[in-house]
Amino acid sequence: MDTGEPIPNLAADPVPSGAGRHALARAALIVSIFAFLPPLALAAIIMGHIAEHSVEHIPEQRSGGSPQNGQPMARAALWIAYIQLLVVLSATFIFWTAFRRTAISFQRDAMVQGFFRSSDREQPLDQREAAEAEHTARTILNQLIAIEDQYRRDRKNGLYSCHINELVEDGLEGTTEAEKRAFYQRIADSAYMFEISSCNSGNEDAKDAAYFLTAVPRHPRMPEGASIYCANESGEMRQVRTGTSLDCLKHGDPLT
Repeated sequence: MDTGEPIPNLAADPVPSGAGRHALARAALIVSIFAFLPPLALAAIIMGHIAEHSVEHIPEQRSGGSPQNGQPMARAALWIAYIQLLVVLSATFIFWTAFRRTAISFQRDAMVQGFFRSSDREQPLDQREAAEAEHTARTILNQLIAIEDQYRRDRKNGLYSCHINELVEDGLEGTTEAEKRAFYQRIADSAYMFEISSCNSGNEDAKDAAYFLTAVPRHPRMPEGASIYCANESGEMRQVRTGTSLDCLKHGDPLT
């Protein structure tokens, strides 16, 4: 029966109902509280704009201007979301700028650069660090000489040790395992290479027991002209700045 009233075209009326707009605005407001998390901030902004847009395109007679249309909540959600997102982005920018400046200052610090040079076996040492490395090499060589003498006294055959690792494992009398490990690490981290050659003259006769202990600079860590150190069964340490380890034994200057 025709009543004369127009039948609404539901297919052409995609605008959400008042309850739907109100629910969407409320959801946007709830999500906006957690807008300090960027994904939730984006969700709150999208829902807030959708809710506000749907209200603005509804004739006043349909929405009735009622708060139930969700417009106040939608706008509140947008304000909260935008403000929180702006605060988070500003804080992130400030933190990143401060972190970057701190990192640059840290990298430029002389002590830090010295630490990394000392740790990197391919990084050349500066003059002060090279001098410290030379002093450390002399100290290590003196300790190896002392262990060699002890090793020969303690062995029945009266021969010297022919391996650096064996000397470190044997250690000086009274040395703890922790001290042995620390000594081994000093050798491994040193800017010098330590080696034993011409050991015991190739026989088992204690009368001919001998060794040739050398400390040669590692390149490129040590600069050109760095000292070469050597010692033999006499226990005398020698030094030479040019030539080879053999030149050290033949022509090196004795060190006291």
